[in-house]
Amino acid sequence: MIPAAARYLLLLAATCAAWQPSKAVAAEEDTQFWLNAVATGEMVEGTTVTIDTSQRWRGNAVGGDLQNVRVTLERALDDDTRIGGGIGLFEAENGFSEVRVHQQAVFTPGRFELRSRLEERFFDSADRVELRLRQRILYRQPLGRNWRAAAGGEWLVLLQARSHGRNFSTDQWRAQVGITHTLNANLEVGAIYWLVLSPNGIRRDRINHIPQATVTYRF
Repeated sequence: MIPAAARYLLLLAATCAAWQPSKAVAAEEDTQFWLNAVATGEMVEGTTVTIDTSQRWRGNAVGGDLQNVRVTLERALDDDTRIGGGIGLFEAENGFSEVRVHQQAVFTPGRFELRSRLEERFFDSADRVELRLRQRILYRQPLGRNWRAAAGGEWLVLLQARSHGRNFSTDQWRAQVGITHTLNANLEVGAIYWLVLSPNGIRRDRINHIPQATVTYRF
């Protein structure tokens, strides 16, 4: 049986999915579905490797389906602080490809997780490398034995766009809510909903509704 708190969180997620921002009438919207698989574990004491992959089913308006794989190494400085970085490869159905390098610092006071990530994004035929800063805050809440919930938000800001003439600007706002169930010492499954708003200047903003399923293996 799912605990009452978990049922409440699922209701909250459904409410978020149904909610439309006041600008929605002037925005382009789509719905995607992502399937995420993650493997993470300690290589040596204090150093963790995480490999995450995803299959993203998306509409043609945003480039079609996309696959990615990303590897991240992190080093624990103390009980609450980690630093690290990694690289990711992204391939879309329309032939679009990206190589993404990132560096990050993560601070985990209590049930909160604060992450600051800098990305260098390399695109085919781009004028230059794109620099993007991502600032995320996440709160995790235990819901009883083997269940926990999470909610948070993220601001993604362009420090340097891939094209000349556009620099510092907001790339996306993201809000998320999710629930995770621990099956055993090594395996977790979860469901997440993201609401993503991409401002687009004088043109219509874009809104993405992204339900996701996740599988995490800890070794």
